[in-house]
Amino acid sequence: MHLSEQTDIFHSNAGEPSRARISRGKLVQSIFRTIEAFPKGRTTEELIVLCGAAFQPGQRLAILAELDSLQQEGRAIKGRDGRWRTLKSAVRQTADPKRDGPSSAASEQEYLVAAPAVISALVDSQGSDEPVDLPCAQDDRLSPVAILRYWRSALRSDPRGRITTRPDLHRVDWHLIAGQGPVVQSDDAGTMITIDLDALGSEFRQALLRRDGEDAALAVGWPLAVGRKSGLPVVRPVGLFSATWDRLGGRLVVKIGDNDVLVNPDWLVGAAREMGWSRTELPEIFSSEEGAPLPLEDFLQRLREAAAGHVRGRLTGDILAAHLDPSSVGIHDAAALFLPGESSFTSRASADLDKITTWSEETLSQTALAPLLGLDWRRTDREVLPINLGPLNREQLIAVDQACRAPLCVVQGPPGTGKSQAIVSMAASVLMSGGSVLVASKNHQALDAVQDRLGGLAPELPFVVRTLDPANDIDTSFDDVLRVLIGSDSLVRGRAPDAQDRAALMQTACQRAEGLDRHDRRVALELRIAELHDRIVRSDEAGAEQEVVTVPSRGVWARFIAFLRRLLSGGDPALKPEHRPLATADLKRELDTLRTEKTKLGVVPDLLGLSDQIIDLARRLLPAVMERAVIPSEETRQGLAERTDIREISGDRHPMPGDLARAILRHRPLWLASVLGTGKRIPLEAGLFDLVIFDEASQCDIASAMPLFARAKRAVVVGDDRQLSFIPQLGLAQDRNLMMAQGLDPKRVAGMAQSRRSLFDCAQRVAEVPRVTLRHQYRSAGPIVDYISDNFYGGALVVAQPPGACVPKDGKPGLAWTDVPAPMVPGRNNVNSHEADAIAREVHRLLVEQSYQGTIGAISPFRGQVQTIQDAVTAKVPEHLLAAAEFRSATVDGFQGQERDLILFSPTLGSASPTTALTFVQKDKRRLNVAISRARAVAHVVGDLSFARTGKVRSLASLAAYATEPRKKLGEGVFDSEWEARVFDALRARGLDPKPQYDVAGRRLDFALFSDGGIKLDLEVDGRLWHQTAEGHRKTSDIWRDQQLKALGWRVRRFWVDELASNMEGCLDLVERDLS
Repeated sequence: MHLSEQTDIFHSNAGEPSRARISRGKLVQSIFRTIEAFPKGRTTEELIVLCGAAFQPGQRLAILAELDSLQQEGRAIKGRDGRWRTLKSAVRQTADPKRDGPSSAASEQEYLVAAPAVISALVDSQGSDEPVDLPCAQDDRLSPVAILRYWRSALRSDPRGRITTRPDLHRVDWHLIAGQGPVVQSDDAGTMITIDLDALGSEFRQALLRRDGEDAALAVGWPLAVGRKSGLPVVRPVGLFSATWDRLGGRLVVKIGDNDVLVNPDWLVGAAREMGWSRTELPEIFSSEEGAPLPLEDFLQRLREAAAGHVRGRLTGDILAAHLDPSSVGIHDAAALFLPGESSFTSRASADLDKITTWSEETLSQTALAPLLGLDWRRTDREVLPINLGPLNREQLIAVDQACRAPLCVVQGPPGTGKSQAIVSMAASVLMSGGSVLVASKNHQALDAVQDRLGGLAPELPFVVRTLDPANDIDTSFDDVLRVLIGSDSLVRGRAPDAQDRAALMQTACQRAEGLDRHDRRVALELRIAELHDRIVRSDEAGAEQEVVTVPSRGVWARFIAFLRRLLSGGDPALKPEHRPLATADLKRELDTLRTEKTKLGVVPDLLGLSDQIIDLARRLLPAVMERAVIPSEETRQGLAERTDIREISGDRHPMPGDLARAILRHRPLWLASVLGTGKRIPLEAGLFDLVIFDEASQCDIASAMPLFARAKRAVVVGDDRQLSFIPQLGLAQDRNLMMAQGLDPKRVAGMAQSRRSLFDCAQRVAEVPRVTLRHQYRSAGPIVDYISDNFYGGALVVAQPPGACVPKDGKPGLAWTDVPAPMVPGRNNVNSHEADAIAREVHRLLVEQSYQGTIGAISPFRGQVQTIQDAVTAKVPEHLLAAAEFRSATVDGFQGQERDLILFSPTLGSASPTTALTFVQKDKRRLNVAISRARAVAHVVGDLSFARTGKVRSLASLAAYATEPRKKLGEGVFDSEWEARVFDALRARGLDPKPQYDVAGRRLDFALFSDGGIKLDLEVDGRLWHQTAEGHRKTSDIWRDQQLKALGWRVRRFWVDELASNMEGCLDLVERDLS
């Protein structure tokens, strides 16, 4: 059709039906051919004139509408010069960015054109990626190199990271894609994106296809933000999705396994500047830690909140933009593929693992990697004596001791059990011996705690190096510290530590270590003796020469399993070996033998007194040791300067040599680092540090931590799998493929699977690794500890809260619930305004009406509710009162690592709540553990009690029961064992008034006795059978808990069963003396 014929289409009168019914398709084709006829482009008015519609309003509107359709379909583009061109013409002008360079007019004038894509859902994203049938190694011993290569491949499978790119690199390093979405599915289905390879830029296509099969990963970015940096346009993806790709014929197939979004940190920095946020406010909205993704809906909600007014159009992902204007600053509903590069979070760790795979097994065996790789560990560092800088209980002391000796140990630290105090003592022990320590975490708050405690001992001394702290603009590497050391003033070196103090510290530490060993052996003997006493008493009471055996009562299922085990082992199916009858005379002979062993053992020293001496000496010595170390001698400084000059003049760009790195550590022995930031800032050298400590290891993946294990001789993994855990970035099917690609049998390496295990999970599964659980809960009131202990830790926690938590005037310590019926119609973004208003009223009542002096926090699972609470409270309560109470409203994730006297928890849920909200709370009940355990004095739930009791969310129903129903005080006023009954009778015979199973601040005392003079005595019977434990465990001496009871004004007297059996009257004399 000629141009003159095209214009005739519009030359018709409105009354001519045949002319008025011209098909839309013919109109669109006519306009498209008109644009195509002018490769240099025509403006909108020129096109209207060319189509003969200049003076016909109806036809003019029709042309404008069709031009918009052509642009949406990606067939035509309107450039910055206002001219319309076809896709083919635009591509010709932007296809060769290297020809024009970033400063060319073309790159500023023309749109970037997307490659058309077909986007569809992967109905079964796991099944679509079934593992291939590859041969697996069948040797008994797994190949260390294969394991390391597997972890490297796992890291490479997630190419997301810090991404800022330029328009001129489009079709080279990144590529726009267009199509009908959604680009990411809102449910559990994955996404498949199919693109003709010919539609991609040649350089991008070649770069993609050059990558080997193990690196078949790329990032999908959506939406895209256009901004400016140094005056030039830049493009930053806002959200990043991990994807894999494959080549099928002439098509590129990209698969996104799940819809978790990683917020691009570069966008957070750039957007904060461009949108007027502070550097900390925007990351706070997204609660963004490196490598921590968000669910899609949560991401979009936060983005709309943060970027209101900066979004160009609507963000739906339903119809992706066919082009992008690099001059249009803002957030666009556009998507792109990004090739992996050095900007990805895991690139450094992946490169480190590449190098580690070349190390010999001898080298690996001298690092903390040895137990993880199944190698025999060879100790190459000096012996370290455990010390402590503050009071530690028995479990903490065991953890510190294992950290000083074992190649790997695991410490489980439930909330409030003093893990930070244990970590500080581990580090101090190594530092005092002249060693070096690396403390690593993905959580900056965890590093803050260590820095505050250890750095506070000598705040003026720079012996602690923080490699990365975005909140305080800290980014420090070994090279940075080297420059500082070279420029230091060597004439002001510190005095040498007092030799007598150092000798006294070592001697006292040795005495305590020997005393702890003697204490444990004494406890074991006393428990065996107590058991023999019970068996002899039963026989004597029955008047039998043969022991009368009573099997402890247990559940039916437990007894059945025990029966099967005995049957299969060939023993008497009726009895366990320790319950087989012996002659009474034999029992008494064994008792005499054990008593002789106990006598030979000698007196256990005063362990608490020795610990106090160690604290005093260590706090005096450690600052002096560090003062001497931080400033190098003049000779050392000159040597470092000479080494640096030689490296610079020779153009040596190799990593820092190991001997130079070790020289730096002698002057800066304590480093605090983020896990993923280590590779950039700390040299990769086998066993560089004496000890690496991983804190919050449950939130860390396995593979990215391995290079840190390689940098240390020993490792401690501290975490808690009953609190918040890491979110895997790797699908199960892909993970199995990566294992088998290295010849590994997935069944044999399941414990180290990157897609299923955290670093804490992995370390717990290593054979013969010492494990310690911290049981004494120091933070919370007794009822709070009971709730978290029973629901999350199998009743293992012990109340050990010291006095000082601030309880409201009209309240009591523990759990509370205010019933606030939920709205009949749920609010947007899971907002429950009724609960928010109730919390605001309660905060006002406490701070304004009662002048409450404690600290307050508000927690909710949902970010929308968090903001609503914050707004409601700040509108009702003066700012200075909120500041004094350290008031903060945050999500569960945002509050982890913090604590307050009073926590107000808003579940927001009700009968009208959407299923997604119910599922979010129900699927991970560990969030309730974190939320409730933030409270020191009171955890106050403000929510719909009737809904909670329906049991639709089981974890919430359990919390409601603990908060509102009277708890039966097991054993109060009742004897817990036969020995208690005997002691009770003997005390009454002496005219005393013992109170059995007396409750004090969450602790149950065996007996409480009171004198007329106000003396309070706790009398404990150690070694007795504790019938309330499922396995019939015996009660042991806990001198560490006694310290806290003494702080409450009590005296404590303990007797072992054997002491009572041997001399009951003498024991009672001591009790009377204590009360006098």
